Amino acid sequence: GFAIILKNKNYLIVDGRYSIQGQIQSGKNFNIITMPQKFPKDIFKTKKIIIGFDPKLHNERQLNFLFNFKNIVLKPISKNLIDIIWCKKPKDLIKPFFSISKKYSGESYHEKVLKIKNILRKKKIDYLLVTAPENVAWTLNIRGFDSSFSPIPNARLLMSNNGNMYLFSKPEKVKNIKKKFKEVKFFDESDFDKTLNNLSNRNILLDSLSCSLHCKKLLCKKNSIVETIDPIYFFKSIKNPTEIKNMKKSHTLDGAALTKFLFWLKKNFREKKITEISAQEKLEKFRKMNKNYKFPSF
Repeated sequence: GFAIILKNKNYLIVDGRYSIQGQIQSGKNFNIITMPQKFPKDIFKTKKIIIGFDPKLHNERQLNFLFNFKNIVLKPISKNLIDIIWCKKPKDLIKPFFSISKKYSGESYHEKVLKIKNILRKKKIDYLLVTAPENVAWTLNIRGFDSSFSPIPNARLLMSNNGNMYLFSKPEKVKNIKKKFKEVKFFDESDFDKTLNNLSNRNILLDSLSCSLHCKKLLCKKNSIVETIDPIYFFKSIKNPTEIKNMKKSHTLDGAALTKFLFWLKKNFREKKITEISAQEKLEKFRKMNKNYKFPSF
């Protein structure tokens, strides 16, 4: 969801999955709006309004879809206002990325990079900027611990049509994978803006679904931009035989854990006090019997 905070009113805009939860947890302080029943244009109608936003967190496509109306003026703000007032923000837990072997991915990162290179050359593109972390994960066969319940590595990748790659992340996160990648140059995430600023007279492909307005504006100054869907999404959507085999294997193992759990539940629900929490803990105990289990996916 997202919030719009005005001088006298606050709006929390969610989809139908969260409208009840939003009302319970935030209804005293926010007007809860459920999309697609209502959109920002329905809230503001003809009232002229200036809305500030952080250009590093939003992409142009999303902003146009939500706010492209005559009476709404969008104003980029260089410093995120929430960051300024959030004094006790928890520190990021820094855990190193890890690699996935070909045994699990079915394709080496060399094979994947070659496919991407061929697309770039065919379309006469000099660079692809990969801003969706899940696409970085797929391309390099790496995973991380930056999101709860999803092994996403928080990193961005700039790839040239000759296969040179520049990976931007916190240096501590790449210490275990650096030796595996000869074609990759590793940079601190603080160097990202400077690197983009140094590019000039290039054709650069940006993903219209994930590239922030901030990145687009940096690259627009001295380059030609091709804004479309990152081709990695298409490659990723077609599973190779190894991935299909492993998905079936995963479901078989998880199905066995779930069957054990249901059997335990039927035997014990009358005698024992079982709550949603204790049931979930028991189910995870059965899942942990599989030596390859990592963590829940929800």
